Amino acid sequence: SEGKSRGWAHLRTDVGGSKFFVADQTGKVLVDAHSAEFDVPLSCEREVDSAHPRSAAPGASDTELLEFVTYSGVHRVAGVMEHFLEKKGPLDDPRQEATRQSLLGIAQAVPNLLQGGGVPIELVEKMAAQFPVKDAAQEEKRQEVLRRFQQMAKGGMVDLPMHQGSAASGRYRLKEYLVVPGQQYTITATCLENPGATAAGDHNLITKGSHEATFLISSKSDRGTQGDLRRRALAMVLGGAALALACLAFLLLHLNLF
Repeated sequence: SEGKSRGWAHLRTDVGGSKFFVADQTGKVLVDAHSAEFDVPLSCEREVDSAHPRSAAPGASDTELLEFVTYSGVHRVAGVMEHFLEKKGPLDDPRQEATRQSLLGIAQAVPNLLQGGGVPIELVEKMAAQFPVKDAAQEEKRQEVLRRFQQMAKGGMVDLPMHQGSAASGRYRLKEYLVVPGQQYTITATCLENPGATAAGDHNLITKGSHEATFLISSKSDRGTQGDLRRRALAMVLGGAALALACLAFLLLHLNLF
């Protein structure tokens, strides 16, 4: 919030679980909803104020929601980093590919760390193997640290002491929208070859194209979605024409030709 007289300002949009499968009679395909626009019903809306937190509220507490505001900022940055690294790979150079995989693992581990989780021991071992030390004494110390991490690992995860993000201060309005399993959705996007395919059913990937900005996931029918897109395109054309005319009028006035 920017004060009662100025209204609300958009802070950020955070998407959790951005990859999922959609299926129809022809089969299933993987969707990467990063950067997608959602036209789905509002599931929940809450307002929280750090100056006047409520002691009791249905669902998550006000304190938990304020902590989520802080968490969502880091989660969004980690998601952008993860998406960028995924689109860059795989790389031809083995060393560069190993570095990409390590950075990708870090980006994927950040949200879990911020929520009190651990780091996969496989990631620790991979990063340790990637940067050997030439000095024998230093290498022995490094291996000792790695052995300690391996001893600390529980269920394949290493718990690290992390500073938990503090709750955000200010007044916020949070809105939640859900893509629910089993429901029908219309997706207008670009279908590409999935560079990270590991199974027969995920060779194709629906995502935002490099040269096509439209990426819409809608709960409306195909006809309703196409109607919305046509109206939006018409508004953009008319808006662009109005801007061009305004610039032309300004130029003519500036040159004293009108």
